[in-house]
Amino acid sequence: MNAVDYFYRIRNLLLRPGAQWAAVASCEKDNRAVYREIVLPAICLIAVCTALGALLFVSRAEEIWGYIVRKILLLACSLSAGLYLSAFLVNALMILHIGPRNMRGVFSLMAHTAGVIYPVIAVVALFPFFSELSILAFYAIYVYWRGIPHMLSVGVERRPIFMVVSLAAAAAVHLLIFYFFGQFLTAVIQ
Repeated sequence: MNAVDYFYRIRNLLLRPGAQWAAVASCEKDNRAVYREIVLPAICLIAVCTALGALLFVSRAEEIWGYIVRKILLLACSLSAGLYLSAFLVNALMILHIGPRNMRGVFSLMAHTAGVIYPVIAVVALFPFFSELSILAFYAIYVYWRGIPHMLSVGVERRPIFMVVSLAAAAAVHLLIFYFFGQFLTAVIQ
């Protein structure tokens, strides 16, 4: 997938999530292909925006390169590892009679939803003084909700339970990885 296709897929998820989720569900891509086409370009964009934002707006010139390396590694690793671990955890939690396990569907659902969140992270990384824009990432909850019936066999009555359980698990995993990996990087890279 090239940059134009990525842009249109994310745009369609934002503007017409139902139709785009139907198109995503019809694709038979494995997790590596979804990661390579959706998550990796967004993480690269976040890395570039983080470096530019730090160079333009961070005033600690003597510590800037260590700060940039720490910030990029922290975001890239926590977003990647958080996505994989939270998808694995959510798929394991399907045993709670929510629906059948489907790692490909769970990962694709979470990766495409993250594709909606990552541009917001990139803008905030580029312009740190616009951190209030982070609230736009909450629209991803609606996009996620619209994707559940297309990507997973979760009944209508179980969908709210799945939504709460999966979002809580994903948030906990991402926060724990971000915190512990951040502490590790702060200790290692000065």
